[in-house]
Amino acid sequence: MWISSRFFVILLLLNLDATCSEPFEAHLRGPGFVMEPPGRVEFSNSSGGWLDCSASGSPQPTVDWVHADGSAVTEIHGVRRVLRNGTLVLMPFAAAAYHQDVHNTIYRCIASNSVGRIVSRDVQVRAVVAQAYKVDVEVLSAARGCTAILRCVVPTFVKELVRVVSWVHEPAIYIYPSLQGDGKFHLLPTGELLIHNLQESDESQSFRCRSMHRLTRQVVVSSPTRLRINSHRGIISPSVVEHTAHVQVSQDEGAVLLCVAQGCPSPEYSWFTHNGAGPLPVLSGPRVRLLGPILAIEAVTGEDSGVYKCTAGNVGGEASAELRLTVATPIQVEISPNVLSVHMGGTAEFRCLVTSNGSPVGMQNILWYKDGRQLPSSGRVEDTLVVPRVSRENRGMYQCVVRRPEGDTFQATAELQLGDAPPVLLYSFIEQTLQPGPAVSLKCSAAGNPTPQISWTLDGFPLPSNGRFMIGQYITVHGDVISHVNISHVMVEDGGEYACIAENRAGRVQHAARLNIYGLPYIRLIPKVTAVSGETLNLKCPVAGYPIEEIHWERGGRELPDDIRQRVQPDGSLTISPVQKNSDSGVYTCWARNKQGHSARRSGEVTVIVPPSIEPFAFQEGLAEGMRTRTVCGVSRGDPPLKLIWLKDGDPLPDLLGANVTMLDQYSSLLSIPSLSATHSGEYTCVAKNPAAEIKYTALLQVKVPPRWIVEPVDANVERNRHIMLHCQAQGVPTPSIVWKKATGSKSGEYEEVRERPFTKILGNGSLLLQHVKEDREGFYLCQANNGIGTGIGKVIQLKVNSSPYFSSTSRSVMVKKGDTALLQCAVSGDKPINIVWMRSGKNTLNPSTNYKISVKQEATPDGVSAELQIRTVDATDSGPYFCRASNLYGNDQQLVQLQVQEPPLPPSVLEAAMISSRSVNIKWQPKTLGTGDVTKYIVEFREADHSLPPALFVDQWQQIEVKDPPHFNAMIENLKPATRYAFRVIAEGSAGRSAPSQELIVRTEPQRPAGPPLSLSARPLSSTELLISWVAPLPELRHGDIQGYNVGYKLSSSGNTAYNFTSVSGDGDGGNGELLLSGLAKFARYTVVVQAFNQVGPGPLSEPTAAQTMEDVPSRPPEDVRCAALSSQSLQVSWQPPPIYHTNGLLQGYKLIFEPIIDDIQPSKDEVESRKTTALTMVLTGLRKYTNYSIQVLAHTRMGDGVVSKPLFCHSEEDVPEAPADIKVVSSSSQSLYISWLPPNEPNGVITKYSLYTRVVNGREELNNEKRSLPSQQAYYEAKGLHPHMEYQFWVTASTRVGEGKSSRVSSQITTNRIPARIISFGGPVVRPWRSTVTLPCTAVGKPKREWFKSDVALRQGGLHNSQLLDSGDLIISSLQLADGGNYSCQVDNGIGTDRLTHTLIVQVPPTAPVLYVTSATSSSILMHWKCGFTGNAPITGYTLFYRRANGNTDEMQLSRHASSHELKGLMCGSTYQIHLSAQNKVGTSPTSTILHVRTQGQSPGHPASTALLAPNSTSLLVRLHSWPDNGCPLLYFVLQYRAVTEDPDAEWVLVSNALKPQRRIVVNNLQPSTLYQLRMEAHNVAGISQAEFNFVTLTKDGDPPPPEIMHRGRSGQTTVIFANINLLIPTIAAVSGMFCTIIMIIVCYRHKQSQIQKESLENRANSEAAQRERYYATIHKVSMQNNDKIPETSEDISPYATFQLSEAGGNMSQPHHGGPANTLLHSFMYHERALAEGCSSPPPAASKNRRRHSRKTEPESEESESDQDQLTSSRTESSNQHEGKIKHSIIYHGAQSSTSSDLSPMSEQKSLPRRGRSRYHHQQYQFSTNTTPRHHNSNKMNNNTTSNTNTTATNTTATPSTSSNSNKILSPRGGNLKSISSTFKSQDSIQCHIPTLVKSPSISTQQQKQFHKQQLQNSSNNAQHSSSNPNSSSLKQQQPLLITPKLHQLEANGQELLGLDGIGNSPLVACMPPSSQFRPIPHKSIMPAHEPPHHHNHSQQPHPHHQQQQPQQPQHPGTLLNPSTAMLSSKFFTAPTLPK
Repeated sequence: MWISSRFFVILLLLNLDATCSEPFEAHLRGPGFVMEPPGRVEFSNSSGGWLDCSASGSPQPTVDWVHADGSAVTEIHGVRRVLRNGTLVLMPFAAAAYHQDVHNTIYRCIASNSVGRIVSRDVQVRAVVAQAYKVDVEVLSAARGCTAILRCVVPTFVKELVRVVSWVHEPAIYIYPSLQGDGKFHLLPTGELLIHNLQESDESQSFRCRSMHRLTRQVVVSSPTRLRINSHRGIISPSVVEHTAHVQVSQDEGAVLLCVAQGCPSPEYSWFTHNGAGPLPVLSGPRVRLLGPILAIEAVTGEDSGVYKCTAGNVGGEASAELRLTVATPIQVEISPNVLSVHMGGTAEFRCLVTSNGSPVGMQNILWYKDGRQLPSSGRVEDTLVVPRVSRENRGMYQCVVRRPEGDTFQATAELQLGDAPPVLLYSFIEQTLQPGPAVSLKCSAAGNPTPQISWTLDGFPLPSNGRFMIGQYITVHGDVISHVNISHVMVEDGGEYACIAENRAGRVQHAARLNIYGLPYIRLIPKVTAVSGETLNLKCPVAGYPIEEIHWERGGRELPDDIRQRVQPDGSLTISPVQKNSDSGVYTCWARNKQGHSARRSGEVTVIVPPSIEPFAFQEGLAEGMRTRTVCGVSRGDPPLKLIWLKDGDPLPDLLGANVTMLDQYSSLLSIPSLSATHSGEYTCVAKNPAAEIKYTALLQVKVPPRWIVEPVDANVERNRHIMLHCQAQGVPTPSIVWKKATGSKSGEYEEVRERPFTKILGNGSLLLQHVKEDREGFYLCQANNGIGTGIGKVIQLKVNSSPYFSSTSRSVMVKKGDTALLQCAVSGDKPINIVWMRSGKNTLNPSTNYKISVKQEATPDGVSAELQIRTVDATDSGPYFCRASNLYGNDQQLVQLQVQEPPLPPSVLEAAMISSRSVNIKWQPKTLGTGDVTKYIVEFREADHSLPPALFVDQWQQIEVKDPPHFNAMIENLKPATRYAFRVIAEGSAGRSAPSQELIVRTEPQRPAGPPLSLSARPLSSTELLISWVAPLPELRHGDIQGYNVGYKLSSSGNTAYNFTSVSGDGDGGNGELLLSGLAKFARYTVVVQAFNQVGPGPLSEPTAAQTMEDVPSRPPEDVRCAALSSQSLQVSWQPPPIYHTNGLLQGYKLIFEPIIDDIQPSKDEVESRKTTALTMVLTGLRKYTNYSIQVLAHTRMGDGVVSKPLFCHSEEDVPEAPADIKVVSSSSQSLYISWLPPNEPNGVITKYSLYTRVVNGREELNNEKRSLPSQQAYYEAKGLHPHMEYQFWVTASTRVGEGKSSRVSSQITTNRIPARIISFGGPVVRPWRSTVTLPCTAVGKPKREWFKSDVALRQGGLHNSQLLDSGDLIISSLQLADGGNYSCQVDNGIGTDRLTHTLIVQVPPTAPVLYVTSATSSSILMHWKCGFTGNAPITGYTLFYRRANGNTDEMQLSRHASSHELKGLMCGSTYQIHLSAQNKVGTSPTSTILHVRTQGQSPGHPASTALLAPNSTSLLVRLHSWPDNGCPLLYFVLQYRAVTEDPDAEWVLVSNALKPQRRIVVNNLQPSTLYQLRMEAHNVAGISQAEFNFVTLTKDGDPPPPEIMHRGRSGQTTVIFANINLLIPTIAAVSGMFCTIIMIIVCYRHKQSQIQKESLENRANSEAAQRERYYATIHKVSMQNNDKIPETSEDISPYATFQLSEAGGNMSQPHHGGPANTLLHSFMYHERALAEGCSSPPPAASKNRRRHSRKTEPESEESESDQDQLTSSRTESSNQHEGKIKHSIIYHGAQSSTSSDLSPMSEQKSLPRRGRSRYHHQQYQFSTNTTPRHHNSNKMNNNTTSNTNTTATNTTATPSTSSNSNKILSPRGGNLKSISSTFKSQDSIQCHIPTLVKSPSISTQQQKQFHKQQLQNSSNNAQHSSSNPNSSSLKQQQPLLITPKLHQLEANGQELLGLDGIGNSPLVACMPPSSQFRPIPHKSIMPAHEPPHHHNHSQQPHPHHQQQQPQQPQHPGTLLNPSTAMLSSKFFTAPTLPK
């Protein structure tokens, strides 16, 4: 029995040990800072410093200090100590003992205990070694009547530690900082002293500045400074001299924004805030005070932060400054949860919550620490830290550290505890078998949380307690428990099953293994076992000995088991489950036996105890205070002894509770409470215990309690501007809610709820916190508490705001004259009564009774009291500070009133510069003796000496430096501007004042690199690949020398490359504007551009980059992945993808879908090409042809137009039911048969699968029979046999596709008869066949008729046509079809009974004829051409092929769309001739090519500039204006430039400047000698050629004067020599001059010879003029300026046939901005009339708008010589062979027949008014082709005499006069050799290229128009003849005659209109005296040929056209053609020519 008792005690001890460990661990708490050291500590070496740090925790943490690197802070004797309380002391030290690592370093405080450790914020320690310093006073400005600003200048090394505390107004007036001054003096919070309204008397006053070192508290006072007042009171615009750019304050603090400006008059200040959408003025309010230069804000909030702008203005202007206010709102950092318990292996998650005023704060810089060490960032996501798989190493302290950008840090701590983890065995022992005697050791190791306890058992019972057994246990550093059992001398009875059990509150685990000792069986003593009823009992037989054969259990003599609940395990243990008290209690016997038969037995007692069970109980609901309640706790079962106890909230019932407990019996307990109160609420637990178990049951009792006051609110008073807490706390069940309300009026009036807002906080406990209380918070407040029980409670209190006296300003100043009465006033606000006392110097109270000079007055005001002190007859002794002191019950305040009584003393010489550099000048001087006193200092004043500015602008602009060492009469002035003229003067100052300034010294500093970038940098796109960069030179003061050029850098903004591509542009030295054209850029790309200037020293800084985007362009790639799918028979769905992004070249506006059906019509009646636009990537096409193949193309378009079209995609619409068969015939083939035939449907809408023939028999109106018969799709006939005679049969047919049956044909009826008339059952109609094929024309008939075939009513016989054959069946076969075989073929049958006729229309398709190609315009790199199709060959045109090649180059070809009627060839070479021809294709073949056109692109080799425009020499340099070199239309590539001095040696060497000089505006040639004659040789290169010229120039003298006359004379003798380096240009020039000379002589001779024939020819001309005018086009070129009243002719009748039209100026489109000057190219204007073209051909060229927007000249950059540039732009020039002038671009005026307008012709300029000119006579006898070539630089007087429109222009008029003489070779014919003679004169650059199209439609002119035109011509011809005799310029007018060329004609006919063809034979090219143009029309002219001219023979027809015979019966049948030489948009070289010989 004693063994079982001991076992029970051991178990209790083990349990007690385990339970005692739980509260120990629960009380552990990690460290937390009680006092964390500040982030920054500063101290002086004289005072030392200390850092406090304390922490709390359990156990109490230890505090240590470490460095930033983590190393420990140790004590240094005499320097640094660490106290026991954690304070780090830095002791005072000498300056020599300063250590960087001690006195200027970062410290951290660490608090640690057994739970973990935490680290404080970084503490930046800075020790300042005290140094002596001096402060000076600087006077910023002092003008009479204005405000002076005095600044206290503190040395920079102590500036941040020193602040100005006051100023001393000598002798003893102290001025202290205030927000508002006293009217005279105002000391700003930043230390500046403002002195307002300066007077002369202020000049005698002195001021000193008092400063204090904030660490050492040392006060340093400056030396006195007197004001020097500038008597000149001019208007000085304000300038801000001081402003607090950035103010940073904490929330609820006061902020002061300062902005001080100087100016005269004193500026007025305005304040604005930029925190919203726009600037808003700052208004005064309860927290905001506007005090002039000060903006004061009390109790700032986060909403106050932002940008503020102060503006200071007076009559002279205004100045402004921006200030930024940053409000550092305090943030609160918290880790949720702050204590986290996680089981081992689980996941821990901490979240760092950062809030400010209760609101979450956005992204912050968050760092996580674990036990003082920073964690890597991999484990956290933003503000959350996740610790996965928690182990023992993860427990400890975690810190969240938030670091703000301002540098301050905030932190929070959290503790990670290991949660209850059940034990885990880490190590266990194994089974062993031993002999008796040796020692044995058994070991177990376990881990868990809390730390598990390990106990040992032997066969389920405690280990024997004898000396051989020893149990040991210890805990490792990792928390693992290791326990072992040592047996010193093992014996047989020690054998058995040993078990180690590890257990903690989370669970238990055990391990068991046998220890076998050889020996006989032995059973140890079995203790008494107590079992619990209902549970499982496991009895182990404690048997020893080995081996054991068997183990048995017995009870009452019976072997177990004898019950189903009992089981003997293989190891011999007995298990009973479940245990029952009655049947299982008793004595059990265990016996064991070995194989030898030896056995042992032992018995033990088992007692069964039943555990208690409590019946559920509960308290009733709705119990309130004062009520009674009771409840019974009854135990339904359980063995005694039973014990029943009651607990409340887990603790025994307190005696004060008043609860009664009564035991009803041993199984029941009654709890009664006679009177309930709030204290009775809680959880009541009944505990029933017996030896088996302890059972608890808990019920909740809740007593409803109405609210009652814990802290009742009371009335309160608060001083103004302070905080107050109104307490209001109530309790009740449930907890009541607290609401505060404020009365809107009286106490009994309405109340409104007080809500949380700035400065009003409602705390969680119900208290109301009011901050910065003002008078508006005064009133009645109601606190209400309610919890739903009862009506609630409330209390009204009154809050009074007590205002202590306060003044609106802290100081004032009063200034009076001596002898006057001083009136000192002060107005004070606050609660009354207020007592006011006046004091002198702050200590002497002024009393009128003791001082007869003073009197005091006082009166009440609504806000307080106003007081006044009068001092009569003041003198100097009355000056000083006076104080108005006000006091009341709540405080006092005083105002300083300064009283000032006003009372009312020569220059250095020989000033010179000892040293001059770019930034400094050393000035020295000599002193003069002074009559009074010594000189205390010298003041050196200096300013910039800019003579271009008036002296008035230099008032008060002098800068000063002081020299306080009089023996050294020199000074170094630094920080000057390079390359700048300065004026210096010196002033001596002594005790009596300052001297007058010395004489000024003017000095220019040396140059430096430019310090400023170019300004106004702009980039403007000119095209999709060009940017025009322009800029302005740097500010003159930043150039630091003469600007010599600029470097322009550019790069793609989107590229990651940071390097720029630079190109240089030379400057002109004067710092003018610059520009550069960047070309070859990416389209629609954004570029970043910078510019830097460079001078003779080097380059300056880069400008701020500017960005520009090249213009949009059309997409260069088509849409991709175009797909098509048929949706139905009339709809297709098309989809695509956008073009590649890099090829869109702009913002896509949408897509255009172009589609057309692929049909094989003869000639489509309409163009079925359709287009639709969309912005989507898919489109459904509806309304299409059924079962039709469509060609589909897609293009993308931008704002600039359409892009590249995709390749055609072919898509077929689906099938549908067919239309009705086209026709049906029913004829009688016999008396009982009918023959039916039909035509297929015109629209089969699919593949015909069958025909359905419907038959209906009709007898009168009665339908007798109806049947349907299906026929194959190949059969289009049927013979119905076996029919009834004389019956009416009706037939109709339908066609079917796979979709279904279509519409039916018409119903055809026939009556069977015996008489069979001849009828044709075949069908006629059009038959289309290609040429050279065979066609069969059927003619199948019934009735055995006779057949006849006709062609156009002409009978055909067998063999009548060579290629036809008549078959017996009646069919006609025609083979080898030709175009002539086309026509109507008729077949007629007749058999005497009837007749019938059938007609076939045969259409033969042949290849088309050649198209008519003509050129519209040409530029330097493109040619625009149009064409008209000829005969299409009865088949649609499928496309065009364009062939072109450069002269002597290879032929290129280009496929063009069949819809195209024009094309522009781009990318051509400038100034080159191209051969162009075109062919058309249809399905049959290709047409012959069109006439080869020879077109020359614009441009020539460079011209030559005038030397005066090109060269500008200086003394030692030459400025070459390269931009003045004319490029003649082709951009210049580079220059070769060399020079040499003109000496006696003709072979002097040339100095090469550059052999590849890029085109630029100008270049400077340096290193020349003054007064020297030089020779300059230059070459200009472009694509078209080279030009070379030499120039002589003379440099100026050294002083810049003109050179001596003898040198000038030498220079004139060697004037500019033009050298033609190209011999190919020189020879034609000589030949042309000779030819022109001979031509002039021949003209004079012929003129006299023909003069007599003029009258006769004039009469002939009049007789034939009517017919001639019908087909004549007139337009000639005229170059004059327009008058304002000139009108544009509206109609063709308004235009004279010889009218001349003015040239418009150059349009902006074609100009090259970087090729300025004369290199312009104008395009001529011309008028044109035409009718619509033939049907079926391409459309005519579009017409230009009648009223064009005028282009500005500003698109051309202005050249340097504005006068000459104006002449160049306003004068009209022509070109000659030896004078190369710039080309002026001409615009096109195009008039169509319908006056349609379009802008497709490019480029075009405006259409200007065309002044009418007198018409010259029209001569028939001769051709005269005259060119008036007057250079613009020669003989301007002569030019002025020849003008008619008030301009300096010369008209170039090209005319031709036809001849009627017998000399026929004067006719310019394309067939004869005369063309060669003419061509030989075209070799100059003014020669014509004549292109004549081969197909022209004859215009039609009404008879009325002809008569009116003819009459006008005759009248003008006579007028001009009279005018010619009187006008000296009439000879030139006579030359303005049209050129007539006689071409070869063909007669064609198309669509019934007459067409005239022109052809050329032989090697001579076709002549067209105009550039190829859509406006060009060669007109047949029939009235000008001589009567004896033999007609030319035509190739195709020998018969003249009847129309010709009718119109011209007397004239030969070879008409001439009048060509218009001016209808072209090309330069004049295309249509001017030398005069032709007579």
